Amino acid sequence: GSASGTPCPAACTCSNQASRVICTRRELLEVPQSISVNTRYLNLQENHIQVIRTDTFKHLRHLEILQLSRNLVRKVEVGAFNGLPNLNTLELFDNRLTTVPTQAFEYLSKLRELWLRNNPIESIPSYAFNRVPSLRRLDLGELKRLEYISEAAFEGLVNLRYLNLGMCNLKEIPNLTALVRLEELELSGNRLGRVRPGSFQGLGSLRKLWLMHARVAAVERNAFDDLKALEELNLAHNDLASLPHDLFAPLHRLERVHLHHNPWRCDCD
Repeated sequence: GSASGTPCPAACTCSNQASRVICTRRELLEVPQSISVNTRYLNLQENHIQVIRTDTFKHLRHLEILQLSRNLVRKVEVGAFNGLPNLNTLELFDNRLTTVPTQAFEYLSKLRELWLRNNPIESIPSYAFNRVPSLRRLDLGELKRLEYISEAAFEGLVNLRYLNLGMCNLKEIPNLTALVRLEELELSGNRLGRVRPGSFQGLGSLRKLWLMHARVAAVERNAFDDLKALEELNLAHNDLASLPHDLFAPLHRLERVHLHHNPWRCDCD
């Protein structure tokens, strides 16, 4: 229904002069037409949308939050998000994307949050996100098909504060040197084995590092030396028998360390 003469698509409910448009669980195959130009919040979750076409949202210049999660999205066409200069949050989790839709991120000059978790993405190529240097939060968790992360995958993300790469079956920590403002890094649920020196190069702003359930069997000496600002470290639920005695010496701000559920060998030498 419509409110005060502002159109509302039949499959949706609209409120606040159509600035909030909710079209969830309607078995939609396409994004509905005639969404009001006033829209600031658009929720299209839990539908059957497979393709996001070029210029789909072109007239929604006030849109701030776009939720497309829990659909069947396998393709995002180039220019799909054209005309969204105020978009702050883009949610695409729980879809069928096999690649990062890099070209579609052009012109999203205010984008702060991007959620791509739980998609069958196989690789993260060089400069995958360099069209959105404004990003603060990036969720790439549960990319269970992920085989490859380019050395330059995260190039350009100079404002990123939070990165989730948890549960991605990673066997090694990817190159994160570009993330000079990163404060929180989630790497839990991977298969990291050894953590080596240089793994965290460039992460001088990192405050929280999560490495739970990551099959870490060894942390080598000086592995955390780059993490000068680290306050919280979680290494619980790993395969650690011991740690280098001076591992935490350079970490002057470290307040909380979680080491429970490891097979410690406590022989006090």
